[in-house]
Amino acid sequence: MLVAGRIGIESDQMAVGSLIAISVGLLLAAPTALTGLLDWLALPRGTPVRTVATVHLVTMVTATLLFALTWLAQRPGYDDQEVRVLALILGLGAEGVLAIGGYLGGTIVFVYGHRVLKRPETRLADALVPGRQADQSLPGSPHGAADRQTRDDQRQQQ
Repeated sequence: MLVAGRIGIESDQMAVGSLIAISVGLLLAAPTALTGLLDWLALPRGTPVRTVATVHLVTMVTATLLFALTWLAQRPGYDDQEVRVLALILGLGAEGVLAIGGYLGGTIVFVYGHRVLKRPETRLADALVPGRQADQSLPGSPHGAADRQTRDDQRQQQ
């Protein structure tokens, strides 16, 4: 929005919309950071995945700080309905750092397999509810017996 507003595409609306979008992103950063910190604390020290996760953590905090600075730089532009040059520069930098952090986060998941359950037999309805699959392994779970039966049937077919 900052780029589009700066080059003249609906500049009034983009100046206002960009500040609203950055505000929402900053509000969502806190709970997201908390879950990431809890994941990071659970990683074994001295391992490659912990090293990548530490760099990911620092990168994402840096991106959040850059977005906060972008918000401060664009705040006067909200009132004036214009995209400020400093906000544009900071916003582009924040997006670049965010992309690097996302790449590192993908490495943690797709290379090291952290927080990947690898349960291809999970029913779609269960996969879409966080924590449901873990609950099903407990005795007395309403879906646990059915899922075990499905796995047993699949093994017999092989």
